[in-house]
Amino acid sequence: MVNPISRLNRTLAALLGLAAFGLYLRTLAPGLLGGDSGELQFAAYLGGIAHPTGYPLYLMLGWLWTHIIPWGDVAWRMNLFSALWGGVAVALTYLLARRLLREATPRLPTLPRLLAAAVAALAFACSETFWSQAVIAEIYTLHAAFVAGGLWLLLWWKEGDRGNEGKEGAEGALGRLAVVALIYGLGLTHHRTMLLLAPAVLLFLWLTRRRLASRPSSLASRPSSLASCLLPPASCLLLLASCLLPLLLYLYIPLRAPHTPYLTVPLSAGHSLQLYDHRLRGFLDFVLGRVFVGELLPPAAAAARLALAGELLWRQFGWAGIVLGLVGLARLVAGRRGQLLALTGLSFLALLLFNLFYGIGDIHVFFIAPALIWACWMGVGIGAIAEAVGAGGRSQVAGRHLKYTIPSVLSAAIVLLSLTLPIALLLHNLSLVDRSGDSAGRDRWQAILAAPPPAEAILISNDRDEMMPLWYLQQVEGVRPDITGLFPRIVGEPGWANVGQVVERALSTGRPVYLIKPMPGLEVKFALRPVRNLVEVVGPAASGPPGRSSGLAVGGAIQLLGYDLRSPLEGGSVLEVALHWQPLRPLDGDYTSFVHLLDAQGEKVAQSDHLPGGVYYPTSLWQPGETLLDVHRLELPAALGPAPYTLLVGFYRQPSMERLGEPLRLAGP
Repeated sequence: MVNPISRLNRTLAALLGLAAFGLYLRTLAPGLLGGDSGELQFAAYLGGIAHPTGYPLYLMLGWLWTHIIPWGDVAWRMNLFSALWGGVAVALTYLLARRLLREATPRLPTLPRLLAAAVAALAFACSETFWSQAVIAEIYTLHAAFVAGGLWLLLWWKEGDRGNEGKEGAEGALGRLAVVALIYGLGLTHHRTMLLLAPAVLLFLWLTRRRLASRPSSLASRPSSLASCLLPPASCLLLLASCLLPLLLYLYIPLRAPHTPYLTVPLSAGHSLQLYDHRLRGFLDFVLGRVFVGELLPPAAAAARLALAGELLWRQFGWAGIVLGLVGLARLVAGRRGQLLALTGLSFLALLLFNLFYGIGDIHVFFIAPALIWACWMGVGIGAIAEAVGAGGRSQVAGRHLKYTIPSVLSAAIVLLSLTLPIALLLHNLSLVDRSGDSAGRDRWQAILAAPPPAEAILISNDRDEMMPLWYLQQVEGVRPDITGLFPRIVGEPGWANVGQVVERALSTGRPVYLIKPMPGLEVKFALRPVRNLVEVVGPAASGPPGRSSGLAVGGAIQLLGYDLRSPLEGGSVLEVALHWQPLRPLDGDYTSFVHLLDAQGEKVAQSDHLPGGVYYPTSLWQPGETLLDVHRLELPAALGPAPYTLLVGFYRQPSMERLGEPLRLAGP
């Protein structure tokens, strides 16, 4: 006969998972997205390769999912895939919180304990960041499921390990631990931050074995010895094999890479970009994510991000959630729950420290796993408060029915009151994360392609995320396969680091080149012309030599080849001055250029100051040897002052106003 409490526990977990899935389905993005989501939408469907570190398990499961589900387009199916795992993660979070509560609050009646775990799971389900990832094609809901499931399975193994005497009991405990190792290994094939849980897992295993070995009934001859806390070598080999065997899934990457069409980007006859290095070294660099090594921050910068970590946690649960989590953590400390502290506390600390040192722009999504653990601590905090209020009350089992005492009902009332937290999170975050009306990815590219661009055109963006919808349309729906979409750092080779270099490489192919949006500042390097929803790149900005030669240099860093005066000097008009710059060495920052018009007495008549290259091609990106055209427009007063006139030209940095060497004096109009 199934224990009614166990049945209720499983039912509640399933209901919470279904409720979360329903919420995510209601707010699900309807289709094509940009960024990593757009990439994953076509990579999974094609059985292809995604960005490092590869996510082979996710891609294989996504391929199966998109080819089994008959509804919606491929993009929607992958969004739904995230919602599915979001529901699973919420159910597992409930099971994890419930096991923590059972050990941390032993005097709390059963029903309040289950409700406290449910509140923790619902709060996590409605937290802003996790919810936002559950409605788009992303990897983080599956990762959350592995984190919650792995920690829960460890507590499940611990429960099975209690009282295991003799050969059969030991084999049963080892079997459970082998399952834990297998799931952990699978988690490593999805997201590499699962490695950060290893210290907590090993310490938890050691503490659990030590406690078992210290019992009087233990078979160990020396209960307190180190040897009695370790598993036999054969068992260790079995667990190691269970953990490492799933890593063979990484072979998916070199096996599928030769059959992934978008990993070869054609540029011109006989010239194409290879986005994956098929050598062994390339494979290792890919799966180890060495491309992200440069994102690691020094200790001082990491310490400065502590405030960011606190803000992100506050955004998930508010002040009430912060307080409840601290109460739960204090309960684990006060209750001397060393094993639970080792498992959850060390996991939280390792994840937090990594996030502080990892300087990528979307670091907020890496705080999902710490938020999951915090939500479980919140559940323990709720349980601790309810236990204190209803001290002495216990729920009892009589036959197939639960009986409740008055204190247990009071404890349940306290827990029910805490339901206001997930309800408040739901109401607050709904408008922030609802993507059900988001069709911008498809709409924008339909407008761009409706122009349409000429055959064999190269379309360029400064942002990879903006290009992924085009790749989806080409790879999944067969739209305009003749077009090539490029962006900076598409490969790690020199000459592809910024949008200016990408445009230059594209022009060298002889194919028509267009920007998919205006990029103010690129006109210092290229001649641009708006064409419907695109910007055509006609050629270099400086198509000929300057009208007036110079050869002077500013600060030994940048040479003025010459300049053009494109308008006459007349009071009340605009004087246009075009400066032809050529860097002599890379510049150490983004400089502002200036042109002052001085009269015969040295008085300033007019001036123009601006950031040449804007945000898309500032001076920090300028390369030695290239020619940049810096055009200034000086609004002249009606009274100009006495002639002759002089142009004062130079650079300075903001906000310090520090000049780059001495300014140049040029003959005026």
